[in-house]
Amino acid sequence: MSAGKTTQAFIGFGSNLGNGRQLVLSAWNRLAVEKMVTPCQLSSLYVTEAVGMTSRSLFTNGVGMVETELGPLELLRLLLQVETEHGRLRDVHASGYQDRFLDLDLLYFGDTVSSSPELLLPHPHIANRLFVLAPLAQIAPWFRDPLTGQTVEVLYQQLLLQIQQGKVPAQGITRIERAE
Repeated sequence: MSAGKTTQAFIGFGSNLGNGRQLVLSAWNRLAVEKMVTPCQLSSLYVTEAVGMTSRSLFTNGVGMVETELGPLELLRLLLQVETEHGRLRDVHASGYQDRFLDLDLLYFGDTVSSSPELLLPHPHIANRLFVLAPLAQIAPWFRDPLTGQTVEVLYQQLLLQIQQGKVPAQGITRIERAE
């Protein structure tokens, strides 16, 4: 990426071990010390039920918008480093999703579409996860998904309708506070 060129990126924050609020805010603040990453806005935090996995613990979730001079793979590597710094351990022998202190997902990187083995963009599960769309719609309802051309607000309303109609299982979610 050429020096000085910035891209808007959206990051999903999640935690279901330890103090989720503290871990999410710590990760957000950790990104602020990076020279080529400028945090712009963090959504409210939400308490959510596990989706796609079984867990006894609720999640704390949010979405952050950053401006970055990093490329998408460089940003992904940084997110993985921040996860590790916050106690994330990945059990390579476990199947499926696992409980974690911190999970950082690169949701969107500008209008980049990527299907490489290292990085799928946009994140493949955005349209089916209320814990992503609710906070994302709060901070960037106008953002257009580069694959569908639909705004985040439209994706959010479509998922709510699918849940209401019983086409998608209910996903427990409660907004707990503004993150700032």
